[in-house]
Amino acid sequence: MIDIHSHILNNIDDGARDLETSLRMCRVALENGINRIVATPHVRTMDNIDDFIRQRDNKIRILREKLTEENIDVEICSGAEVYVDDDIFFANDLTRLTINSSRYLLIEFAFRNLRLRKIYEYLDEVVRMGLVPIIAHPERYEYFQQDYEAVNSLAKNGVLFQLNAASLASLDGRQEFELAYSMAYSGLATFIGTDAHSLVHRSNNLSQMMRFFPADISKRNLEVMLRDGAAAVLADEAVPHLERKEIRKRSGF
Repeated sequence: MIDIHSHILNNIDDGARDLETSLRMCRVALENGINRIVATPHVRTMDNIDDFIRQRDNKIRILREKLTEENIDVEICSGAEVYVDDDIFFANDLTRLTINSSRYLLIEFAFRNLRLRKIYEYLDEVVRMGLVPIIAHPERYEYFQQDYEAVNSLAKNGVLFQLNAASLASLDGRQEFELAYSMAYSGLATFIGTDAHSLVHRSNNLSQMMRFFPADISKRNLEVMLRDGAAAVLADEAVPHLERKEIRKRSGF
């Protein structure tokens, strides 16, 4: 399996606190069937992207060397989780922040008080740069939890979504689970990532979390979300197509 969203690099954001933690997280990943991890440290501001790239690439180099020394067969790929707000209109090029130097960019927004119109403006700006946006953990955004039609609208326009495994395993709250489940069941999500930050907080113990995934999510959807979708991104290819259905917010879920 491929983990497309992970804060595996140490001392660069709120992820792994030291190199030993990074290595232990890689061991846990391998034990859980993950053999490729995209390192996606937070990018909170469009300032000093050059410094971020230098620091990230150096951390990746060191981690790769240690993985080789420790004989841990996990591949680390480069990426970032880019916080998008009005600063996006002043950013010239975010290509160096894409996943594995592909056209795909993992992005996140403010968790509340953001209108759909503004989201479209942000997405249009990313597309204008020639990039394909992937919205990280949509189930965690308050406005999507309240307005499933907004998710349907974005999906109809070809927006890609990455769910957190913990949400689908009911570890992040009821609202998060309800939306994550609806999207996974209906084919609206293309990726599942761990969003792992440590060995405890939102860990990458994926196999354990998968035991609590709803059983009625199709095998094909899970294959795409856990492997095929991310493999296409890493190869800079078109992501596999899933048959999509609109989702509806239900009472008494």
